[in-house]
Amino acid sequence: MAGALRPVVVLMLLASVLFVVDGFFDGVYPGGPAWFTGKYDNLAEISYVFAIINTVVAVMVARGSERSLQSRIGLSVFFLIERPVTAFALGPKPIESIVTHFATAGVELLILVTALRVWRLGNAAPDVDALFALEGSTPAATRPEPSPEVRRRGSSAITTRNAWLIGGVALVLAIAFVADGLYEGYAPGGKSWTTSLDGSGWIVYLFAAVVLTVAARAVHGAKLALRALIGIALILFIERSFTPFSMREQDPIVLALHAVGAFASLALALVTAGVIRGGSASKRTSMSKLEAA
Repeated sequence: MAGALRPVVVLMLLASVLFVVDGFFDGVYPGGPAWFTGKYDNLAEISYVFAIINTVVAVMVARGSERSLQSRIGLSVFFLIERPVTAFALGPKPIESIVTHFATAGVELLILVTALRVWRLGNAAPDVDALFALEGSTPAATRPEPSPEVRRRGSSAITTRNAWLIGGVALVLAIAFVADGLYEGYAPGGKSWTTSLDGSGWIVYLFAAVVLTVAARAVHGAKLALRALIGIALILFIERSFTPFSMREQDPIVLALHAVGAFASLALALVTAGVIRGGSASKRTSMSKLEAA
């Protein structure tokens, strides 16, 4: 494993352990008080899902995947918001769980800072493959470094159609979140916005704000924002798909709004991934032209 990546992978594995510990402290284990019983809204079980996703991404980063590292930066931003909020917003939790939530947020901050440093080193390095190579070996032939103009086109070019597509799907997802919150009564004169179990439905507005904020940068072709948007969309897809079953929801309108949110989240992830692949293909074409010249 390249020396630059080792701290990131170690921190990611530590975060996975903390996710599992948090689920245990919340009582999510066979015979535990929150093992599919509805306690803590049953959302504590999603910590295990986060642990699995984080471990898979850690393995991919350890194998030298630059894209996985960029996706993990986006997940760090999400977890930095999600961990402190869910420590109080989803019903009462034991003090051990609250401490674990904030400890995980601290680790996520370290992951974000370290991963950003490695990612910037990769962009500044004359040969990114050498930086991310598992053995740290130097390739036999060195590619000519592209001009600043070509690098700028390859990293930030995005068509108007793709920008409208990302923005449109992100807007649909945000509307689904807002509609869910309004239907649940989180509006002026409606339910109180609290951190208790019965008053935490307002969190969907936070989800909508995060999606729109990141998408506002992604539509301009910012590579980091595009990667972050994929990670956020996949997490929200899991959340929208998982919560109706864990909460034993039977209201057809709520189920429909969750379904719209799940499909919109998945569509946003796929559209953004397609845009990134298109940009990577364009960059490879530009590099080939430079080498031919």
